[in-house]
Amino acid sequence: MTFGFSKHGSLAALLGVTMIGASSLLPQHAFAQTIQPQAMERESTIARRLNLGVGKSVILDLPRDASEIFVANPKVANAIVRSARKLYIIAAEGGQTSIFAMDAQGQQIAVIEISVGRDVGELQRILRTAIPGADIVARTVDETIILTGVVDSAGDAQKAMDIANGFLGGGGGAPNAAAGATGVSSGGRLINSLTIRGRDQVMLKVSIAEVQRQVMKQLGVSTATANGSWGQFSMANAFGLQSFAQNGATLGKLNTANAVGAQLQAYERYGVARILAEPTVTAISGETAKFTAGGELPVPQSQTCTPTVTGTTLCTTGITFKNYGVTLNFTPVVLAEGRILLRVATEVTEVDPTQSYVFSGISVPAFRTRKNETSVELPSGGSIASAGLLQSTSMQIINGLPGLMNLPILGTLFRSRDYQRKETELMIIITPYIAKVSKPGELKRPDDGLADASDPQSWLLGRVNRLYSTTSNPQAIKGFRGSFGFIAD
Repeated sequence: MTFGFSKHGSLAALLGVTMIGASSLLPQHAFAQTIQPQAMERESTIARRLNLGVGKSVILDLPRDASEIFVANPKVANAIVRSARKLYIIAAEGGQTSIFAMDAQGQQIAVIEISVGRDVGELQRILRTAIPGADIVARTVDETIILTGVVDSAGDAQKAMDIANGFLGGGGGAPNAAAGATGVSSGGRLINSLTIRGRDQVMLKVSIAEVQRQVMKQLGVSTATANGSWGQFSMANAFGLQSFAQNGATLGKLNTANAVGAQLQAYERYGVARILAEPTVTAISGETAKFTAGGELPVPQSQTCTPTVTGTTLCTTGITFKNYGVTLNFTPVVLAEGRILLRVATEVTEVDPTQSYVFSGISVPAFRTRKNETSVELPSGGSIASAGLLQSTSMQIINGLPGLMNLPILGTLFRSRDYQRKETELMIIITPYIAKVSKPGELKRPDDGLADASDPQSWLLGRVNRLYSTTSNPQAIKGFRGSFGFIAD
């Protein structure tokens, strides 16, 4: 809606009446000499900036009588003059415009810069009621709302984002309450420029435990021939288990003149492996931290061959490095006092020699990777366990002579059974803490009080470090509680 200058003519008439009354009291030349120079000396331009909501209005008092009013864009805001020094400004639609007020001598009285957008007065009141401890200011530019100020925690920032999104008509809060986040809803845009007061630091303790169990069994008769009337055959293992039994598990062997060989093989192997990593990482609330415990393994990637002047070929193998070990990425966000939103990504990568292959005479290893990503909300000191990452592999192969291996009882002499089973279980325990500041004297290092032993102590007593114990300061050995000592399997 556009408002016209309905009182522009009345203003001119009013100014005319004022001028006539003044001229009846003073001579014409005296009026020109006294009024005009004073106006040039003391009159100055007043500049103001206004932020109005759509449909809102404001009344401005001018320092002296105005003769003309100019509006740059009447579609955004309009001005109505009720008296020589009263200016009514009405916001019509979103945008920016300028209003100029001029006096009878053409001098500029006031410049008013107007920005019209959403009315955020109600939003400001809601934010002040919902988050009383925060200092939040909502500003609007066209269809965009900008939140500035200071809040106590990321939870308060997220709450402010949710309220502002509801005010815009959106379906929910922005995915991240960090400063600089921008949300877009059906009613407009929302820019979060809130600052979190006293950002907390979060220390994350992670325990990664993995147990591997492996069982291999081999029992049977392996028969092979290279020539003769029987032809050529071999009862070889399909997945390489027989290689373990060739050097010490052959119980009996029989060779004939026709190069027929038979050997009784029995082999059994059990293995248990345990992998444990306990990294501890500290990060500021809202920031991402990364921890890696492992290394890099060179892996052949490509091979390039070029002819030489001597007629031979020179081959060069390209090498790339693959990471292995434990990698931890986490992003903590302190929502409120003692509450932590945690995003954790854990990856365990190890070399798998059973899946390696040969490339141009070079053995290329394979890698086995297990990943876990989760987002949880925990109190400070609470733990979450990610278990059940169980992998079980079982292989069984029976080799033998066709027909003869199926004979009752006697068929055992013509077949061989190979069995392999491998089980792996991975468990990850995560415990976040809100880190507090410690004094330097409260922190202990592993090498506190450690000193190398002197030569006499090393030679005569067999010590590698000094032991400090005096009559006034005895270093007694602290007693143990519970079961202690070595565990023998």
